[in-house]
Amino acid sequence: MIKATNKLIKEIHSTFGVECSMFDVQKLLALTIICLFPFITVAQTQDNLPSPRGAFLRSLVMPGWGHYYADNTDWNRGKYHLAGEAVLVLSYFGLDARANTLENDFYTLAQSKAGTDLSNKSRDYLIAIGNYDNLEEYNQAQLRTRNWNRLYDDTPEFRWSWESADLRNQYRDAREQVDGNRSQLPTLLSLMVVNRLVSGISAFVKARDMGENLPEASFSYVNQFGQRGVTANLRFDF
Repeated sequence: MIKATNKLIKEIHSTFGVECSMFDVQKLLALTIICLFPFITVAQTQDNLPSPRGAFLRSLVMPGWGHYYADNTDWNRGKYHLAGEAVLVLSYFGLDARANTLENDFYTLAQSKAGTDLSNKSRDYLIAIGNYDNLEEYNQAQLRTRNWNRLYDDTPEFRWSWESADLRNQYRDAREQVDGNRSQLPTLLSLMVVNRLVSGISAFVKARDMGENLPEASFSYVNQFGQRGVTANLRFDF
């Protein structure tokens, strides 16, 4: 250590023509360490800062996660996205479950009160038995409007006959509710995607902003005039 210090003293004398003692060099080294300490701390802080890309990807997986990752002490915006996701998911599965229940109900109703099995039947057929009391009435209506391509064969597979108009209306209402519920499912899925994207962008910006406005430091052994010497640059962004 002493040899290195003596060598440094000689180097300073030969370069700058300045006489200095061992004590002066020690003070210079101590001052250098003190001056460099804030920048070392900044570098460590920057290394520990959340990644904007990581925050974005986390929010795509689960809205709000990216905000928590960026700053788990202040992620209120993320909580809103997380709550919104919970509402959308519960609404989706609630509507889907409700639609499945109603569908089972009107399938059972059609089989027990109209004498027809709806399994593997087309949507047009499901609509037809809700609008007409029986197959004969339906086919007659298609013949009058010349919709020959919509006729059903008069076979046991396609025959139906409702016991009453009230039961038929009950069936039709249940089927329409199923269609109404399921028509909302794509909208809910779209809202989930939008919520994830908005949450991801917000988390990305939050994480990015945490890395901005920090001082940047650089050091060089050649000054701006091309001469030997230590040059320090410090930049603040506001």
